Amino acid sequence: MMKNQEVFYKDIDTKHNFALFVPEIKLNDWKEEDGKVVLCLKTIDPIKKFLAWMVNRKSITNLNLDERCSTVWKYIDGERTIYDIAKLMSEKYKEDVNNEMYRLITYLKYLSKRGWIKFKEYEV
Repeated sequence: MMKNQEVFYKDIDTKHNFALFVPEIKLNDWKEEDGKVVLCLKTIDPIKKFLAWMVNRKSITNLNLDERCSTVWKYIDGERTIYDIAKLMSEKYKEDVNNEMYRLITYLKYLSKRGWIKFKEYEV
């Protein structure tokens, strides 16, 4: 992280600013195929496992992320803040950073609710 960003973050209340939280990936079982991320989701519900066994299916589901979602996933490194990722996305897709921030927060909240990522506070 650049020095001037560290100075910027010191002046802001990072505890109450969601844009300065740092997302971390919790889901360890994922891979990259043709530049896109594939999440390998294991079924933990015993009923669903049993039903999958009954119809000769695996209890693992692969979720293929699109290009934009894959890009975000790869930017999540446990050090970049949500704001940092939004800036990178706005540069890559030539979008307004505020629009990217809205999209990104919506997506990250979804990932968090599913238990695939978690958030930590930015440490200066």
